[in-house]
Amino acid sequence: MSEVDLYLVTYGNGHAVVMDGADARERAGFSVSRGLSVREDREGGVFVLTPQDDPRPILYEPVSVEAPEALRFQERVSDDGVGWESAGVVPASQAVRTCARTVNRSAGRLVYLKSGAMALIVGRRQCLRYEPVRDAARGGMLPGSASGRPVRREGRGGHV
Repeated sequence: MSEVDLYLVTYGNGHAVVMDGADARERAGFSVSRGLSVREDREGGVFVLTPQDDPRPILYEPVSVEAPEALRFQERVSDDGVGWESAGVVPASQAVRTCARTVNRSAGRLVYLKSGAMALIVGRRQCLRYEPVRDAARGGMLPGSASGRPVRREGRGGHV
């Protein structure tokens, strides 16, 4: 399948749009080169711009055309597209049904992210997000570790 060059851009006020990758990089580069924003690069091609005149960051996440292959997802809900609350871990089948129901009613847009997450945009805001939960025994991330980096466990009967 062909690679896409798109970003899900979530602004500090909670509005979310899908933007062409070249445009996203050009806007970010212009803002940083003029000293209007500070850029922070994260894992997986994700980056955050923090404007100098507004403390609310702008999140850029690469989009994928392929559906995630996770068996379980951490479900997160938001009323405003900014503050997220965990709604627990759900099986992939439940996540897909929930998203499909919303999209089929023409009430939302589903976006797959390269991180393996799914974002549901209703109106102009993300309202629902499913992040993959990988089993630690298989070398993936532990539940609750949204960054995907290994979680260090301390205090197992020895010095740490």
